[in-house]
Amino acid sequence: MPERVFSETTDRGRVDVLRDGTDAALTWTPHTSGATVELARIEPSQGIVRIFPKTPAGDEMEDQYTRIREFQIELSLLPSLDLDEPVGEGEYGEWVLAGLPRRFGSTFWMGLGLPRRYRRIIRVIEDHTDCTVVRFGPQGREGTDDEETFHISLERYDAYTVAVERTHGRGDTAVDRVNAAEAHNAVAGPLGLAPLTPHPGRHPMIQLLTRAVAGDVALDADDQHVLVESVRSASPRIASENPVAFGKLRDDIELVSLEELIKRYQVNLAREKREPAWQEFFKNNPFALQQMFAAPVILYGTELQVRYPNLFRRGGRIADFVLINTVTRSVYVVEIKTPGAGLTGKVYRGTEGSEVHLPGKDLAGAVAQVTAQVESARLEMAAIIEKTPGAETVDTLDVRGAVIVGRISELEGEQGESFRRFRTGLRDVDVLTFDEVLERLVGLREYLSTRDGGSASS
Repeated sequence: MPERVFSETTDRGRVDVLRDGTDAALTWTPHTSGATVELARIEPSQGIVRIFPKTPAGDEMEDQYTRIREFQIELSLLPSLDLDEPVGEGEYGEWVLAGLPRRFGSTFWMGLGLPRRYRRIIRVIEDHTDCTVVRFGPQGREGTDDEETFHISLERYDAYTVAVERTHGRGDTAVDRVNAAEAHNAVAGPLGLAPLTPHPGRHPMIQLLTRAVAGDVALDADDQHVLVESVRSASPRIASENPVAFGKLRDDIELVSLEELIKRYQVNLAREKREPAWQEFFKNNPFALQQMFAAPVILYGTELQVRYPNLFRRGGRIADFVLINTVTRSVYVVEIKTPGAGLTGKVYRGTEGSEVHLPGKDLAGAVAQVTAQVESARLEMAAIIEKTPGAETVDTLDVRGAVIVGRISELEGEQGESFRRFRTGLRDVDVLTFDEVLERLVGLREYLSTRDGGSASS
């Protein structure tokens, strides 16, 4: 029976080391899903460290590659690996598998494996072999010796990563040259200077990147990633040397991201009528979900139990989304319906402009559903969290509900008034319609477009 010899929890999840004789399994349990994944195994008897590369994907960990399922590194090449205490603390306080070669992914919550910028080498191996294992060893033994394992030397991998870093450095040079030209051209008119085009340099890669940054050529998805990574890696220096320019760059990126989110939301609003599809949309775009609240909130999890089921696994309650206030740790339980859901029903009383409409069946049902979830979360969620390894604690004394349902723009006259009176009178549940979410996203876009002094509207 394996013995747990190490267990530490962070704000992202828990790392465990389970020892079975001389072998040790290293596992990661994300706090969002609670699903334990084995990421590495140290096997001194075989003289190897086995890594099972994963990558975070929402609440889960998924395979990093299509076919390759395992890396093996020979222990003789890992002099810094402590077999008794293989887990250490990284530069930013995260837990890492200490002693791996440079430019290997060592952070548990990121899934070990290889950093993203170096993964192409594995994809090439996948494209040209049927192997499922890549073994890193000394020089002199490379290629395939069976149908399962591809051997590559650490020296060859290191040389590849050096070349990748060199390309990223060239990307930084290209970005600097384009920015230098932009700075010149911004004030060329008032200074009476001739405009400049970015100097492409002599190196072909820098020439290509310079033209791409300037918008003269299109890059494929992989080249775009290299370019983005180059800008990302230069961000600390830019923020230090030119905070104003960095702030503008950050705002521009936020604005472009928001524009894309608004476009996707508008397309969905015009076409999508299924509730599961909208739940998936908000799961993939939690920023849109955050627009329901004036408080600073983050997504805690999706499809979470807020009430225990009975002995027959019935009677439990599952919330579509649970968000938490990052300051107070209070809880928001959110239900997603559809834009076509009815907000008002038949006339209860009144005529000729004094009509009072009953809440629509869809609206009333959604409010009743989330109200029950709020009550369950207050009574039972703390106990559920306590029994969930790695789950972050929250304040279950302060739980509110929220519903996204229907479209207010489709209501006329007294229908709209009846709907507004109904939601204003709710105590623990906020109701927002799908078109109101869009309005808030558009309003935020307008704010970001003009907060540098109103240039967007002039």
